[in-house]
Amino acid sequence: MQPTGRLFVCARCRAQVIICRRCDRGQIYCNDGCSQRSRQTNLREAARRYQRSRRGRMAHAQRMRRYRDRRNKVTHHGSAVSAANALLPVTPTMSASTSATVPPVSCHFCRRACSAFVRLGPLRHRVFRDVRTAIDYTGHDP
Repeated sequence: MQPTGRLFVCARCRAQVIICRRCDRGQIYCNDGCSQRSRQTNLREAARRYQRSRRGRMAHAQRMRRYRDRRNKVTHHGSAVSAANALLPVTPTMSASTSATVPPVSCHFCRRACSAFVRLGPLRHRVFRDVRTAIDYTGHDP
């Protein structure tokens, strides 16, 4: 019996992704670098917010003063010599017909085959709680 998978939509590129139980750690991004791009976007936005604050503007001004104090003031750099044969090497390309095919229902991360029956949510662990509602903890009715 093949393991079941979970179907979800990537939070960044909106691609449908199937992930097997072995790889499932509650991911919300596909395996195509979306998590790194989202992280970079979030860091860039946080830096932008910091630069707009008074503390961020003062730190940036102090950092630029230190940079201007330590840099060497050199003018009139010479131009670089260009190469005569500045052509890119020819690389073979692979056509779509020769690429490896992946089974239609497989894990997006490890490429293992999954069952055609996929879950739409994470596995839930049952929690058994005490069902005493009408009786208090001393054992008497309220």
